[in-house]
Amino acid sequence: MDASNNQLFDFTSYIESLCKYHIDINHTEDNKHFVELNEEQQLVDSKTLCYPLVTIDKLTVHYTGGDDFMNKSRYVELMFLNSTADAHDFKRIQEIKNGMERVAEDFLRKIKKDKRNRKIYPFLRNLSLSDVELDFVENSALRVYGALLSFNFELAFDETLEPGRFGEVES
Repeated sequence: MDASNNQLFDFTSYIESLCKYHIDINHTEDNKHFVELNEEQQLVDSKTLCYPLVTIDKLTVHYTGGDDFMNKSRYVELMFLNSTADAHDFKRIQEIKNGMERVAEDFLRKIKKDKRNRKIYPFLRNLSLSDVELDFVENSALRVYGALLSFNFELAFDETLEPGRFGEVES
């Protein structure tokens, strides 16, 4: 596992631990309130998930830079979801969205605070909080509503090409 994957793994574990300690989430092994969307086994076990639910998805990788250097940025989304029995109870739906927005902002505040402690949370140093976006999400067919928190994770891009990766074509 390379350093950038270690940072993402550490970040995922960190988010899961926040889910265990947040008073509204209370994630445990018996009552799962957290899932990594790109982790196949967790998705297989998704029938045992409880609401409110926090999901993490590590999406698009974006490369920027020039001839002399390159940067690698991973787009990360945290979704904070809750459900209701009645998809037509608009007051309850708004309460859920407001509650999930509050939880998302709690996570953002905690991440920002912990980011300052580089000794305990070194993997947070590359998390960019300069352009965080929060959107409301809903799936009325599933009666699930909440908030989506999006941000970038800046990762190292190793430009060294390992010998033998292109066979005899290398020069």
